[in-house]
Amino acid sequence: MTKTIQPKMGVIFKSYEPLSAIRAYAEQSEASNMSGGFWIAEAYHWFRQYGLEARGCFTTLAVVAQATKTIPVGLGITSPYMRHPTIQASEAAGIDELANGRFVMGIGVGKVGIEYLEYDIEKLRPVQVHQESMDIMRKVFSGQKFAYAGKYYKSSMPAFDRAGRGLRTSIPIYVGATGPFMQKLSGKDADGMLLAGLTSPAFVKYAIDNMKAGAAAAGRTLADDYPVGGVILCACSRDGDKARNATRSYTGTYIVNKIRNIKNDVILAGSGLPDSAWAPFRKAIADGTQDNVTHLVTDEMMRRFTVISGTPEECLEITQELVDAGLNLPLLEVVGKTVEDNLETIRLMGAEVLPKLKPGPIAAA
Repeated sequence: MTKTIQPKMGVIFKSYEPLSAIRAYAEQSEASNMSGGFWIAEAYHWFRQYGLEARGCFTTLAVVAQATKTIPVGLGITSPYMRHPTIQASEAAGIDELANGRFVMGIGVGKVGIEYLEYDIEKLRPVQVHQESMDIMRKVFSGQKFAYAGKYYKSSMPAFDRAGRGLRTSIPIYVGATGPFMQKLSGKDADGMLLAGLTSPAFVKYAIDNMKAGAAAAGRTLADDYPVGGVILCACSRDGDKARNATRSYTGTYIVNKIRNIKNDVILAGSGLPDSAWAPFRKAIADGTQDNVTHLVTDEMMRRFTVISGTPEECLEITQELVDAGLNLPLLEVVGKTVEDNLETIRLMGAEVLPKLKPGPIAAA
């Protein structure tokens, strides 16, 4: 008999949202029983070209920590290339203290942000950099004295009695994993795996296979409740067309991102659509009109990528497909046009979708 697990649902926003709105969204998420937590994805300075102002992700997380009392507070994600692991660990420890032990750290390449910083990603090997980052952060969290010398990072610290001061000595670290090597790293050493936007059921299964291969190679047995999260665009409304239109432009942005920044992309292939479907997007990139591709995004594209948009009944059907594929932590990237639209999405997903979700398979089985 196949073992199953009841999924947890969370909510995620980028850190360009006004802090007052973040507080309202976090409070509503807790009221709506989003036991998967409230998450923040780090936004970067270049969002100004879209009229959006990036706030510091840890500042934003501090607002979330103080606005909630019971649900996890997550970072999904920041890039290890942005800060030295000791700085990342200090920031994470501070948020965990504010949240009374509810924080989940998330790191991932963040290729779009790195592109604007002009880093040479080919020289900064992601798997090794992430492994060293996790190693150092865990040593900082432990409070034990250490001296670490990796290929990319070096650090040493004296001991500090974190446990004696009521601070956690182990903070979970999830890895944002788009490609197979990072997915294997998740299985090898991370406390959870986070999949990127445009996650389809086929891509979930692909990622889980890689995750399990990484665990097996390391001789690691993953827990039945090992978190497999995915950032899923979401808008839910009694007016299904309104919800679909809200997610359309964001879907276009994600498609452009995948074409521009990820080689041999399996996310697009996982949709089941022919490669020719992306030709208009490639042309827009070549023409410099990649910021104006909303009209190219069809309802079929959004459905194939299991973008959670539509009426509550439609959103339930789409979410269940992801859960059935093994996603046990859907993170709703809520993208309504107004604050009230976003609050409505959280309320409807919490009241009319979450309670009706059926258990999915154990990803680690």
